[in-house]
Amino acid sequence: MDKLLAMLRDEERKLAGRLTGLRAAIQALSGNSSKPYVARAHKLKGRKLSPAHRAAIKAGIAKAKKAQAKA
Repeated sequence: MDKLLAMLRDEERKLAGRLTGLRAAIQALSGNSSKPYVARAHKLKGRKLSPAHRAAIKAGIAKAKKAQAKA
């Protein structure tokens, strides 16, 4: 009985992952990008970035681009 429950839970996890992927694909193809199906949590949502934080982000992006150009 436990083995059967474990198999069913494993299958449920697989299907949940596929469902999330399908929803994302539908959203991307529908062109209605105003409200996504899956809410994306963002730790800075609704907050304004400080100038120092923006500068740090820009520096990180520049560093990544430079490293990518070298490779």
